[in-house]
Amino acid sequence: MSSIIRMYIFRKAAVMTLGALTSLVLLMVVSELFGKLTTFAEYGTGLSVILQYLAFSVPQMVHWVLPFSVCLGILAAQAAFSRHSEIIAMQACSVSLTQIYVPYLVLGILATLLMASTSFYFYPMAQRQAERIENLSIKKTEVAGTFSVSGGRFKVGQDIYSVARLDVARGTMEDITCYRFSSGRLEQVIRAKSARWSGGVWTAQGMEIIELGETGISDPRPATVLPLGQEPEDLVMAETNSELLPITELRSYLVQLRQNGIASPATETLYHSRISFALAPFIITVLVIPFGMRFPRAGGIARGISLGLVLGLSYWFLHSGMTGLGASGVIHPLAASWGANAAALILAFTILLKKRRALYG
Repeated sequence: MSSIIRMYIFRKAAVMTLGALTSLVLLMVVSELFGKLTTFAEYGTGLSVILQYLAFSVPQMVHWVLPFSVCLGILAAQAAFSRHSEIIAMQACSVSLTQIYVPYLVLGILATLLMASTSFYFYPMAQRQAERIENLSIKKTEVAGTFSVSGGRFKVGQDIYSVARLDVARGTMEDITCYRFSSGRLEQVIRAKSARWSGGVWTAQGMEIIELGETGISDPRPATVLPLGQEPEDLVMAETNSELLPITELRSYLVQLRQNGIASPATETLYHSRISFALAPFIITVLVIPFGMRFPRAGGIARGISLGLVLGLSYWFLHSGMTGLGASGVIHPLAASWGANAAALILAFTILLKKRRALYG
């Protein structure tokens, strides 16, 4: 009997969660579509390209709304049970509060696994493709590039650039190699230690040019200006965007920065928060499950759901606020990434201990 009841609770909560997730994702897709309508019209984007862009944007939307969908799904299921006095009937049949909680916890664990796979791999890779579609197929930028932990590689006309580090905000590049082709034949190889955007040109340090002519390879000759007319903003496709790296590449990128003596609180916070926020569905589950267990009288259901929603949203906002402080270097990245989780779990277990017996009314 108890296994049937647990499956019934789980199925109800899962259906409610899936409904909430679908509704929220559809709402965000429509919002994204209307928000980009001006861009689509300006560049004459075809329907197939628009649909591809929206499809690759969905994993990011799932990543954003999945924890809140779990919150809504569990509270909606509990509200349905309370409205029909099913919780009372279950406990009258000697079903303990722990047995009632177990299906919600299982749902939270499954949602956490989905959240982890989305956050670690699917969302970064899909969003990377969405940005490529936006830059190359919609805005039709002249620069075609790829993201890499070891730097950026991009093509401008027939010239191919390899850059170890590109900082678009500061307008700098490091360890640059340029291969210049003409009619499919390699004519020049340009190397430079660094370059900075200044006065409409890329001024290089430690730059040398090697000519590859029909008579042979010339000796390197010094130069000071890269043959690149694009501004830093035009090269964004070649910049290592840490938010679009799978978790393994993000870890490698962070290690590379440390080896180069570069302190990056933003990247470190992003890495740890990517892991900590993957636990958000489970944490929100533990936070909200006690609050829907009320009799449908004296505003019990509405009060319980309201408290659950407030706690779920409070965790969400606290995590966002602390990671923002960590990225700016105000607090340590580890504390910023895991502080909200620790506070939420302490509060959740305190509430569960106090509500070890069902509280109604």
